[in-house]
Amino acid sequence: MRVINVPKALSLRGYPAGVEAELHLEIQDNILPDNNGKFILAVSGGRGEVTKGGRGELRLDVRGLSPLFTGLFTPHQLQTIGQIEATADAIAAATQIFAGSEPWMSDHF
Repeated sequence: MRVINVPKALSLRGYPAGVEAELHLEIQDNILPDNNGKFILAVSGGRGEVTKGGRGELRLDVRGLSPLFTGLFTPHQLQTIGQIEATADAIAAATQIFAGSEPWMSDHF
């Protein structure tokens, strides 16, 4: 999976209903320039709102965003393998925001 429109994808994704948090992202994308930059993701009531700007406390490229977005890897796992650079507070906020079950697919043949 590849996120081709960062603000739209983060705005339309569902989030845990009880989470009230804000995450300051800095995204790098070598192919789609509109994905580059700093974004603020504000989550409330299971919905996300994205605005340009912010402090860029969680830095990653678009390749690292995909497994975070889908829930394949946790923010801590992505930080451990060098896909995310972030403050401790940003990792904690991202962990709440992107919490959920791991993606799966039944394999009945």
